[in-house]
Amino acid sequence: MFAYLIGMPHRRNRSDDTNNSRRKFLKASGAGAVALSLAGCSGGGNQTTTDATTEEETTTEEETVEKKTEDTDSIPRGGTLTYGMSSQPDTSNYLTSGSVYSAVALNLIYDFGIEIDPVTDEVRPWVFTDWELKKPDAEKPEVVFDVRTDISWNDGEDFTVEDVVFSHNYIIENEVGEWSSVWNNIEKVEKDDGDWDCRMTLTGQIGTWDVSALGACPMIPKHIWENVDDFQAYDPMEERENGPVGTGPGVLTKFAPDTSMQIKFRDPEEYPLTDQDWVAEHDNLVTGGPFIDQIDFKVYGEQTAMTQAFMRGEIDTHYGTLDTDKIPEAKKTDGLGLVKGYDDGFSYMGFNCRRQPLDDVALRQAISFVFDDYHWTQQLEKGFRIEGDFAAPAGYTVRPDEVFGGEMLTDPAAEAFSFRGKGDSADVDVEAVRSFLTNGEVIDGTEGTYAGMDYPGTLSGIEASQSEAKYDYTFEEAQADVLSDTSDKELYVDGEPISEVMDGPIEILLDPPSDSPKQSEAFSRWAENANKVGIPVSLKPTEFNTMVDLVYYDADYDIYEMGWAGVSRFGTSTENYFHSKNAKEAFGEKEGEKFAYNSTGYGVAGGSVDDLIDDAYSEMDPETRQEKWATALEKVYLDMPYMIRDYEKVRWPLNTADFTGTIEPVIGPAYLNWTWQAFHLHTTE
Repeated sequence: MFAYLIGMPHRRNRSDDTNNSRRKFLKASGAGAVALSLAGCSGGGNQTTTDATTEEETTTEEETVEKKTEDTDSIPRGGTLTYGMSSQPDTSNYLTSGSVYSAVALNLIYDFGIEIDPVTDEVRPWVFTDWELKKPDAEKPEVVFDVRTDISWNDGEDFTVEDVVFSHNYIIENEVGEWSSVWNNIEKVEKDDGDWDCRMTLTGQIGTWDVSALGACPMIPKHIWENVDDFQAYDPMEERENGPVGTGPGVLTKFAPDTSMQIKFRDPEEYPLTDQDWVAEHDNLVTGGPFIDQIDFKVYGEQTAMTQAFMRGEIDTHYGTLDTDKIPEAKKTDGLGLVKGYDDGFSYMGFNCRRQPLDDVALRQAISFVFDDYHWTQQLEKGFRIEGDFAAPAGYTVRPDEVFGGEMLTDPAAEAFSFRGKGDSADVDVEAVRSFLTNGEVIDGTEGTYAGMDYPGTLSGIEASQSEAKYDYTFEEAQADVLSDTSDKELYVDGEPISEVMDGPIEILLDPPSDSPKQSEAFSRWAENANKVGIPVSLKPTEFNTMVDLVYYDADYDIYEMGWAGVSRFGTSTENYFHSKNAKEAFGEKEGEKFAYNSTGYGVAGGSVDDLIDDAYSEMDPETRQEKWATALEKVYLDMPYMIRDYEKVRWPLNTADFTGTIEPVIGPAYLNWTWQAFHLHTTE
């Protein structure tokens, strides 16, 4: 089980030049994947692998989204889809939920002002029918827009313009942490006194105003939420039998987070939003959905049980990509299919930059050297994961290698922290890593040879926050018990053993081995390699919800593993994850009560990209804006508050004997574009 959180509060986001970038990604993840995997282990020796090359790597054809072949009237209606999840949903309260395991249900209950075309990534009308940016050069630009009047709440009440005004201002006034893009970007929304329904005043120059402001806010009913004084304590399922009230097609009829959830869909006549002209005219979409009656969500608590349930036919699909070990079997089994897609997020390891000496870029970089990327992506995951680098998924046009003309996923500038192996073996190069630290080196963006590997310099020209180590590092007699079987030397920080400085070994929080045995194997090797170097590391298996509390509320950890889904194609997720204003230290009296997207405290300590983010966020020219976001992402890469572990090659499982109609291939078929899949899925008979 890989722990994932929602990357952006809104379900979907777009970027420019998507199809061109997507084609490049297909080439990299197809025929070029073998070369990619070898490049990813440069310096790691000639590691022997088995079953790393599959038919996935031999595909050279460029894939395009399949055109619709069915007319809405010919599509059967009815049926129940059973959807598996490896982790529990956190809450039925949309304003406080931070987990994809809740969002896969809750996203079907709520609507937003605009929608993102799942194929072209264009901004499309949804609850709002038309809009216009006013005073674009003003300090606080305005957006005017019109609102649909033919939709209703799922409790039967009419939807009104007053609901739109209330939705925005309630979230702004309460500074709802999960929806920070609303109150960060919007000062207020009010009824317009002219020809438009509403007028939105922005907080400043917001380059991505259409997505980050106009489309940032979920519609919540005034007649329900005006009576909610404490949004954090509100439990919709306690208040109503059918829980949350939204304008979406779904009704949450069951919420038992330990075991299950259930969504029932309203009558199609009650939900006209999928009947819009732009949907009808689309080559790849059909109007009239959802077509199924309901979705039953089953919680299995761990990945293995969920995967086995799918292979046995107990569930029709599940969250995320199918376990790589089961892909060959699924391909050979009648009635089981794999929906191809592209990752809308990434897996990463986060460092607590507040804790000395993890506040030092040099130490974070050195720790990254000893994670065996090749062992993880090729030997354990059999090529279905791509070695990570930047905090933007493969194929996103905001990536530095895309913006500045580098080689997508294989550019040497994105290989700076690859595994430091010794000679022709998979053993870590202990002396190379030790020398990097004792020499006080930092890969700061300038060309050079670091821990035995050549680095050409940055793509953007940006430099790291540090050009040399913050501390004096030496290796002396080992004191930490965890090193007793691996090294007689321990890293000393300004003359003190690091185990004394940190009151024990560096602790890595990760999923329990029973949930993710392959990940546990990869992390065990990571810890073993670090210990060989003399950096004492221990692993602490931790349940997902406990880890969320420790990381995003308490900041009580050294290193943790996690993942983001639904990452913004515009680059704006960079602000959520790395700007100091989203760290717990910025929350004042509410510190510890609000979900801190910037879990690492980067910007508070350990470097900063605050200025670069602020500049990028306010840039109104799309091309210049992308360059600025890409520059910020490359500095984050160098400073390493996150070590980006991988991007998935998504193969979303589906019971194709009973269900069809998926849109394929699209970004994030199991999350980012899950609602569109739910709109289109239907029974085969």
